[in-house]
Amino acid sequence: MAEPQAERPRLCVFPDLSRPPSAADIETWCQPDRKIFGEFSSSSFGDFQTVFDQPQEYFMELTFNQAAKGVNKEFTVNIMDTCERCDGKGNEPGTKVQHCHYCGGSGMETINTGPFVMRSTCRRCGGRGSIIVSPCVVCRGAGQAKQKKRVMIPVPAGVEDGQTVRMPVGKREIFITFRVQKSPVFRRDGADIHSDLFISIAQALLGGTARAQGLYETINVTIPPGTQTDQKIRMGGKGIPRINSYGYGDHYIHIKIRVPKRLTSRQQSLILSYAEDETDVEGTVNGVTLTSSGKRSTGN
Repeated sequence: MAEPQAERPRLCVFPDLSRPPSAADIETWCQPDRKIFGEFSSSSFGDFQTVFDQPQEYFMELTFNQAAKGVNKEFTVNIMDTCERCDGKGNEPGTKVQHCHYCGGSGMETINTGPFVMRSTCRRCGGRGSIIVSPCVVCRGAGQAKQKKRVMIPVPAGVEDGQTVRMPVGKREIFITFRVQKSPVFRRDGADIHSDLFISIAQALLGGTARAQGLYETINVTIPPGTQTDQKIRMGGKGIPRINSYGYGDHYIHIKIRVPKRLTSRQQSLILSYAEDETDVEGTVNGVTLTSSGKRSTGN
């Protein structure tokens, strides 16, 4: 089976995280080929403030089943957010700030340069309009501090390796890129999954039933008589939820015929009897030879 071409990761922006996103949410908010860190300005150096304000990116490890079925997973992040001690004001709680007399509290200062009058950010208060006399002991007047927060990430069912979602944490936002582990049982092709099922020679010849591990439950598989190795059996709707639309993918079971390495005396006699009646053999069979009359007989 040819390897499926990997799709480019999609950026998903979910505004409401009080519930796991539905297929309609994913279709609306997931945007392919979008740059994670947005577009910079046309300046050769870009907008540096925009760069620093961009959300931080984190990586989350998921098992194959977690990505396929969806899961709410707790995650720890370290972000710069509004200082909880001073509520972003910058001054120590219980203290007051002084009115900036340099700019008159406007945060802007006027500079006369001959016939021109220029206005710029106040050099004294940095544009605040006030001066912090007693800075907050946590953020030291910045109004923001590094904080460790535990958040619950609603991972949508069907998420793929490398896919990124954006979510709010406090007053900031973060990007989370998923890293999906390989499954020892299943192989993924979009919303479809593939797995192998080993059956005996008798099952392949005569047909029967076998039990295969499914994504959601154990599957009873009907083996038709004359099943060939690598034959595929399709189990409709037993795959992964389609993240860009509705419904589920399929589960394709690849048949593998297990050939025994040793036979009992009775099994060998039965197989030799079967070999004598075969008519479409290319080459020879050990223990079976052709007679002068063209018949096959058991050799010594």
